[in-house]
Amino acid sequence: MNDKKTEERRIRPPRIGIVTQLVLKSMIFSTFLLAAICFFIFKYQKSALIENVIQKNALMVSTYASFMSDAKQMNDDLVIVDYIERMKRSPMVRYIMVLDDRSRVVFHSDMRKIGKTYQDAESLRAVTSEDPVTQEVFSEGESLMDFSAPILVDHKKAATLRAGFSRSSIDAGIEDIKENLSVVAVGGLIIVIVGSFIINSGIGVDINHLKNAAREVSRGELPETINVSGSGEIGYLARVLERMFEKFKRDLSDIETQKKELRKNYDFFIQNLAAFIDEGIIIMDSDNKIIFANEASGKTAGFSVLGCMGKHMLELIKNAELIEFLNHCSQNPNVAAMREILSLNCTAVAEVVKEISTGKALGTVVQLKNLKI
Repeated sequence: MNDKKTEERRIRPPRIGIVTQLVLKSMIFSTFLLAAICFFIFKYQKSALIENVIQKNALMVSTYASFMSDAKQMNDDLVIVDYIERMKRSPMVRYIMVLDDRSRVVFHSDMRKIGKTYQDAESLRAVTSEDPVTQEVFSEGESLMDFSAPILVDHKKAATLRAGFSRSSIDAGIEDIKENLSVVAVGGLIIVIVGSFIINSGIGVDINHLKNAAREVSRGELPETINVSGSGEIGYLARVLERMFEKFKRDLSDIETQKKELRKNYDFFIQNLAAFIDEGIIIMDSDNKIIFANEASGKTAGFSVLGCMGKHMLELIKNAELIEFLNHCSQNPNVAAMREILSLNCTAVAEVVKEISTGKALGTVVQLKNLKI
């Protein structure tokens, strides 16, 4: 019983069809692939955005530092103040200052900070460097990008222009990149799902045809054709199975022909053998239908041998004592039993043959021997 249940579970069809499995696997693979692609695109675009903003702001500071160099050359402080006011118009600028060689504020976008001296590492680095400097600073609770460029007089550094820019443009750009990549990823995933279903649905239909053919074979039927088209592996498998089914049908036809021939020879042999047997012999199949009976058995049991083949024993044997004995023998299979049937004046020997592994009855052999008076 347990073996039967195990076998049923083993051949039970899967809960998830092949098309669904292929679509799910394609989704999982595509999700990881799209995630990896979007990650690298995001890193590249983020780096490009930051580089672009840095170059733009650095160019702006260097350009105004050049303009202030000309104004410093002419000792025109009003022009420097005007340049600072122009730079303040940019919404990204948080502060603008001009430092002397001692890091003291000479000009500032906030007039209150003029004259203040900065001794922090960023300010000292900007003042001591002969080249433009880009660095990050933390000012008034906000992370800023600090750009500095030298102001030259007679090709010598006379002061330093510093400007702090907010990172909001970079943050806004990064958010835009994330939003665009999210749209691309969702759209790509939808395309993958639809494409996978369209591509794999054809495979699923063909596999279902093969599954239905296999189910018919498991029921003992051989399908004429398997409705699978195409030249791929599944189509090749279907054609191979069709050829195999055709061969099975030819082999079964040959077996049936040989079976009929053997049956004819068997009947001929038994009929001729029966002529040499004085005792009554009755052979029945698993359904207790007569498959052989000689003349002696008919005379003893009281039925006509002519036309008896294929009939149930109860149609022919009317003797209650013999029928009760045969029923008793069916309760003890594979054991020869013997009993005198006084009403028929004979001794009956019978054995019901059953297959041991399955308990299925294969047939019954009965011998009737007349009693000597």
